[in-house]
Amino acid sequence: MTANCHPSHRTTKTGTTMAKLTDEQIQEAFASHLHEGETLKHWAFGVKQPNMLLIIGLIALCILPGIIAVALLTKNYFIGLTDRRLIVLQVKGMKPGDVKAVTEYDLSDLNSSNASTSTGGLFTHIEIKDEEKPFKAKFHRAFSKSNRPNAVAIGEAIAA
Repeated sequence: MTANCHPSHRTTKTGTTMAKLTDEQIQEAFASHLHEGETLKHWAFGVKQPNMLLIIGLIALCILPGIIAVALLTKNYFIGLTDRRLIVLQVKGMKPGDVKAVTEYDLSDLNSSNASTSTGGLFTHIEIKDEEKPFKAKFHRAFSKSNRPNAVAIGEAIAA
């Protein structure tokens, strides 16, 4: 980190700074979607990427256009768990304020028969099998210090 950088920014290898998301920014992104008296307990950032064979095929055809196509086909999500609901914010990039779509699930409707989770070395996978609003994403542990434990806590709560 350079001396002139704000503590909420990280310095990249090229010397430029990249804003680091704070809990306050995440709380703000979810605030307008919370019901009265509802509080955000856990949040996590995840992605849904195209099928791996499609990724390999697109990149094999032509590297740069393939990478661009994969980036355009990847969906980014912030999910938030409250005491009543799971809120899914589909966002542009990794900016929690740029919400493209909102999906919500009542916790009383989620259980091990329609929600599943698994945790591996790098990712926590969360899937909700719902005919009207299916959801599936993976949550990388390196996104933030709290991403993995939050994704695991959300997975445990919805698959109970």
